[in-house]
Amino acid sequence: MERKPEHIFDELLVMKCQDRDREAQGLLWKRWQPKVLKWSFDFIKDRESAYEVAQESWMSIFKSIGKLKNPSLFRFWAYRIVQRRSADWIRKEQRNRASMAEVRHDHSTIEKNEEVIDPVAKMLMAINDLPADHQQMLRMFYLDKTPIKAMAKIMDKPEGTIKSRLYYAREQLKKKLNESNHE
Repeated sequence: MERKPEHIFDELLVMKCQDRDREAQGLLWKRWQPKVLKWSFDFIKDRESAYEVAQESWMSIFKSIGKLKNPSLFRFWAYRIVQRRSADWIRKEQRNRASMAEVRHDHSTIEKNEEVIDPVAKMLMAINDLPADHQQMLRMFYLDKTPIKAMAKIMDKPEGTIKSRLYYAREQLKKKLNESNHE
């Protein structure tokens, strides 16, 4: 795989951050903040909370960047930090999930009762009805274009497991879409 100039620049920034270079930290933050924010939003689905999780993730990133042995793996390492911070936030907010699920169900019912449902909206509704781990697999593979090898590293699972989980996530999505087409 050919290394792109922006990847090399990111590696250089990471190495400078490991040497506690403040200017490099600012540049790294500026380049990666949109992705970190998107990742946290993909998990949290709440803009304000996603900003909070992204901020906590950056504090963790800068605190432990010296431990990153291979700067070329920054993207995957940072994603994993965001994933963990998001999971922490979700666990903290779990007691509110029941009421949120009720609201989401009501919203879904209203949209399903409309005569014409936008195909994209239908797809998003079906994805949101999937379990969180299936949503994550589909997002990483299709939206973030993360290769299976990288997903295996991020999730600390064998490639075969990732392929299998991705297959089951696709099957669940097909099932949800077929259900919504027959209603």
